[in-house]
Amino acid sequence: MSEEKISSNESEGAFNEFVEDQLDEMLESIINEGDLSNIGDRHSDVIVEMDDIEVPTFSYGDQGSGRGRGGAGPGKDGGGKMRFSLPFEQLMDLIAESLKLPDLTKEGKGKIKEFSYEFKTFGQMGVILDKRRTFKRALKSNLALGLYAPDQGRYDVQIMRRDKRFKIPERVEKPKFRAVVFYMGDISYSTYGERLSLEKRLVNFSQSWLDYNYGPGNVEHRFFVHDMDAYEVQADDFYNVSNMGGTRASGVFDLVFQIAFNEYDTATTNYYAFYFGDGELFDDDARQILETLEDLMRPLFNRIGIVEVQPGRLSLLNRQVATRFNRDPIIRLSEINDKQETIDVIKILFGEQ
Repeated sequence: MSEEKISSNESEGAFNEFVEDQLDEMLESIINEGDLSNIGDRHSDVIVEMDDIEVPTFSYGDQGSGRGRGGAGPGKDGGGKMRFSLPFEQLMDLIAESLKLPDLTKEGKGKIKEFSYEFKTFGQMGVILDKRRTFKRALKSNLALGLYAPDQGRYDVQIMRRDKRFKIPERVEKPKFRAVVFYMGDISYSTYGERLSLEKRLVNFSQSWLDYNYGPGNVEHRFFVHDMDAYEVQADDFYNVSNMGGTRASGVFDLVFQIAFNEYDTATTNYYAFYFGDGELFDDDARQILETLEDLMRPLFNRIGIVEVQPGRLSLLNRQVATRFNRDPIIRLSEINDKQETIDVIKILFGEQ
């Protein structure tokens, strides 16, 4: 007999409470730690595992035909380990709802003539069987008939013709927006160890959130570092560039603006920029950053985040920027000292002002 596999979208009914418990634990860990690095690659399904679950078997047959062919449910011998596949977008839906993060406002001219098919209606006839709705209706029918009675050791679920529900696709038209994100990091001698680890958590969460809002393939992520000079690096090198000597942050803000303005269509691109550093500035660095933000970046960018990572007594970047952009809807200022503050920073960067 072939083994039936149930994805996360088919987990309602008898298994819903088990799935919800597991998801609650996963969400609690993400919300407490702000760490998305252990759930797999962005856009890939998240695997949820559970042990010691008594699962039903399934019997298929037409209405009134009694029991038909049967198959074992997930797991073996009515129990054991069970694996559910949770789409990454669904996990991000849950995170957004839990954190009350609003959808990002997309600007510019989206590609209006992008078409896709969505399953908005369901019927008793069709080609694509909706297993979730079919199983839910069959479970209700079997409970009513007394065929599924866990308290009496009966776990069979018969799926009859009247229980089947099919997906009916509808053609929909929606705009498609493009975004580019610039991540800027201070690699002066004072930036190492835990500071880089905290930056990585914030960058990873930001990447996932932006990809989720714009859709896979619609966001370009670019990485820049600076000591006395600023230059672009590959994503893997963002946390591994050797620490240098002094620091001059204004150069990286200017470089990012030049690339944003010259390499992208400003009418159709949504821009985001996030700066991470200890906030220690010297000479007229702060004044130059303020000028770049006010005259160049703020009129163009959807969101600019400046995060001081474990700031010290000499950290003054945010204090200087706040003199002109305090509680600004586009320029968001924050600081982080340990990983438990990751989600608080994310809310500042992406939440409502």
